[in-house]
This record gives sequence, structure tokens and C-alpha cells, in this order.
Amino acid sequence: MTPATSIVLELITHAEVMGCVIEQAEDEIAAINMAIGAAFAGAVSMVATSGGGFALMAEGVSLAAMTETPVLIVVAQRPGPATGMPTRTEQADLEFVLHAGHGEFPRAIFAPGSIEACFDLTQKALALAEQSQSPIFLLTDQFLADSSRPIAPFDLAAITPVKAGVEPDAVAIPYQRYRFTDSGLSPRLLPGMSRQLVVADSDEHDEEGHISEDHGVRIGMVEKRLRKCELLKQEAVAPAPSGEKGADLLFVCWGSSLGPVQEAAAVLRGQGRKVASLHFSQVWPLVPDQFLDILQGAGRIVCVEGNATGQFARLIQRETGFAIPERIARYDGLPFTARYILERLAAVEERP
Repeated sequence: MTPATSIVLELITHAEVMGCVIEQAEDEIAAINMAIGAAFAGAVSMVATSGGGFALMAEGVSLAAMTETPVLIVVAQRPGPATGMPTRTEQADLEFVLHAGHGEFPRAIFAPGSIEACFDLTQKALALAEQSQSPIFLLTDQFLADSSRPIAPFDLAAITPVKAGVEPDAVAIPYQRYRFTDSGLSPRLLPGMSRQLVVADSDEHDEEGHISEDHGVRIGMVEKRLRKCELLKQEAVAPAPSGEKGADLLFVCWGSSLGPVQEAAAVLRGQGRKVASLHFSQVWPLVPDQFLDILQGAGRIVCVEGNATGQFARLIQRETGFAIPERIARYDGLPFTARYILERLAAVEERP
């Protein structure tokens, strides 16, 4: 689905060399469920879509969470609602992805700011999905998905392959797929790869995986799954600061706005101003200890994001209590540029 098409087309181009299997499903509901099924069987699984397609995947997201099946879902953002502007860009699906799926369960959301970060964070996201046995998300957008630019060759030898499941000899007998543990992580055997029976169910279940409506089991399973949030926080990618700490002006941004923000900050520094930026390449979970002191030590703070309502600024305030009332928004379908940021900044700074 545009603009996620470029991801799949690139994988198809290199599928034979990489050993990938790519399937064009009949619809997005089938796509997410095929990805979950492949992951359940032991494949490292990813599905790419955009806002309208992801809307159809929401039930599947909850299925992955309930069955504790690792899957990476890439959402290439474009302007909505509905078909919106399918060949233009925006950053308006953050809250949608953050809250997609019914029920409460852990997730992580990455938002790369460059082509290189797309490469690196996709690897991390696939590994984290397997490690946490949870759905993990990567938010890109049309600007990044359809960009072509020269980059230094990637170090493919540095990639650590993701290994699905655990060795049969490493699990306690009798085997319990959803064993209660302090970390919330239960031993994941792959079906058909050992003498143990692997049971999974979309209903609430006991430690063996059988349907249960026992209230104590329900409470235990909800809390077990949520304990995996601690792992996601421990693995969270800290936001990247640039410029002098305690600057008079701090740009806060996420995802693809990184380049234009850095360029605008460089222009202002060239004019003798103390300007810094703080870029988030992971927007959930937020770990305040990683960045709150930077926000508190800055002068004027302006959040730059490609939506009309300041979704990320609101998320920061919700999680930390720190309000960022000043922002530069763009939602006309075009990507940020340094000129656009500087022109809007002048209007912001005219206000008392």
C-alpha cells in the first residue's frame, strides 16, 4: 500500500540473494495474519502498510499480543483520513499506532530519521520483537519511503541474525508455552520442532495455552504480558541531542523531520545563536530519564512535527508532565524544509 510499496519492492529485488519470501496478500487482514502465522512457525516476520491498510490490521495486532507472537509492522505514513493524499507525506499516525489493537499489551514504536536509521532500527525492531514476543512497530513516511540518496555501504557482517524460539532442551518439563515468569517472558518453542505440544489461542488462556475464564488466571496473564514493558524500556533508544546543552532555543522532533531540523539549527548557529535539537528515533516507550533534563535545561522549546494537533508534544506531556506549547506543524502533504522551519520560527518568536 502506497507509500509502503517501496519497501516490499526493494525486498523482492533482493529476495533470492537474501533468502526472503515475500507474499502479496489479497488484503491487509490476510497480510497481518499471514505474518503472524509465519512468525508462529519460526520465520522472522515483517509486514509493511500505510494508514488505511493498518486500520484493517488492528485486530491482528491484538492477536499477536495475545498469542505473544513476534512481528514487525512498518507503517509508512501518508495524509489521511481515508485515502487522503496517498503520494504525499505526514506524521499523523503516531497516536493511531500507539493505541491500535483492543486490550492492553506492550509495544515499542521506532521512528527513524534517516535512510541509515531505517536500516539499523529495522534490525533492532526485528530482534526486539523476538526478544519481547510482542508486536513492534516502525513508523516511516512517504518522504523517507520514496527517497533515494547516496549513502555509505552498510556493514552487513555486523548484522546478528535473529533466531526464533528457544532450544527444546532449554525448557522445563512439562512444557508451558505461557509459563508465569518474573520477566513476563515465557519459553517459546516452535511447533513441530520438538516432542512438546505447542498450544496457542486467541482467547485468554492458562499457562499451557488452553482457553480459560478463571479470574485469577486472567489477572495473572494480563500482568505477565505487561511485565514485558520493563524489557522494552531497558532496550529503548535514547533521543539524540545535537548542539550545546542549555541552549536558548531547542528544537524537538521525531522521525523524518531530523534532517530539516538539523539544517535549520545550523543556519541559526551560523547567525550566532545558541541552538540545539533533540531527535527521537523511538517514540514509545518514552523513558523520561533519557531526556527530561535536556528539556528542563533549555530556554525556548519548539516541537517540529508533521501533523496538525501536536501528537508527539502531547505524548511527552502525558508521560512526563512537561508541556511544550510552542510548535511548528506541517500538514499540507509536503516534507519539512529548513526554510519552512525558519519562516515559522520567526512567527513563533514574535509571540511573548
